[in-house]
Amino acid sequence: MNFVELTVTVLLSNDIYFSNSGYIIGKNINKSMLLSDRLKELHPKKEYKNYVFNSFYPLEKEKTYKKDKLYIFKIRGLDKELMKEMQECLKKLKSNDFNIISVAENEVYQEFIKDLYTVNPVIVTVDNKPWLQGDNLELFKNRLEDNLEKKYKSFFNKEINIKDKFIKNIEFKNRMPMGFNYKGIKLLGNKVRIEIQDNELAQDIAFLAMAIGLGEKNSVIGAGFCN
Repeated sequence: MNFVELTVTVLLSNDIYFSNSGYIIGKNINKSMLLSDRLKELHPKKEYKNYVFNSFYPLEKEKTYKKDKLYIFKIRGLDKELMKEMQECLKKLKSNDFNIISVAENEVYQEFIKDLYTVNPVIVTVDNKPWLQGDNLELFKNRLEDNLEKKYKSFFNKEINIKDKFIKNIEFKNRMPMGFNYKGIKLLGNKVRIEIQDNELAQDIAFLAMAIGLGEKNSVIGAGFCN
């Protein structure tokens, strides 16, 4: 298994507060997809989108990314043709938020994964409410695994069962929930380190999580982007 990673270099047109960055990047990726007939058809479909992105880098201590400064962000995806088309669309994008300077492509091949660390918080919802620390941990684990099973089936058209075969341990890296601003609401998530079990299926699923993200809202605000 392998995935494509695009590194997008941008020059910001405005200051962007860190909790708004996921929505702004996602909005511009969606806008770029409208420049392609194929991607335009994919965009509104109610199915898993096989890509995820992180936030602007380098980080800013003041939590605000600065106008007229260069940053990069990465987009990952399993579908090579989709990612190639997205790359071309991004080069043509006209945005009020940033100017795209370059889009570089790299192919990432599967290697042994001991643990996953979420660079962007992972979002898990239960009954349309965010799972928060102090809630049922086993439910959090089950929701993550169910989500990955569905993504695997969606992309590879194959049923799998990863219960008790994937997650060895979960460690939370934040004390308070972390928020994404999205269309006037705040979506809450957590940063986690997940220790992966040592078996072939767990390795495949961990690599899938790296390629398209953990949890929910991966292609919308970049939640669950992990290294």
